[in-house]
Amino acid sequence: MKLYIAVLDEFPDFMTPTLVAHAVLGAHLQFSGNENYEYWLNKSFRKCVVRVSEKEFEKIKQLPNVYLAHENKTLDGKKACAVVCPYENTDIPKVLKFAQLWATKDHGSDGKTLP
Repeated sequence: MKLYIAVLDEFPDFMTPTLVAHAVLGAHLQFSGNENYEYWLNKSFRKCVVRVSEKEFEKIKQLPNVYLAHENKTLDGKKACAVVCPYENTDIPKVLKFAQLWATKDHGSDGKTLP
């Protein structure tokens, strides 16, 4: 099982750690008691942060058991992070399965600075 944290690609990189921290705490409060979440919390704890387009974000928002978060002073308070309650590995929606892992915009996914 894996917890997916989807960050809207237009959200500024320098604020992403704060956004993700707030989102995960809020999601924990919302998902506590959910069977999949409790199993993930106690047995797996695997997670990944992905960068998604507006179109992908809209699809993710429509999934069941999604917690949406924002930062009040960034993007005018627009929802910019979606934490998806964990799925079994065989049931992961395509929009999450094929999403790009989050990396700063000036670095590649391998962490090396791009030219």
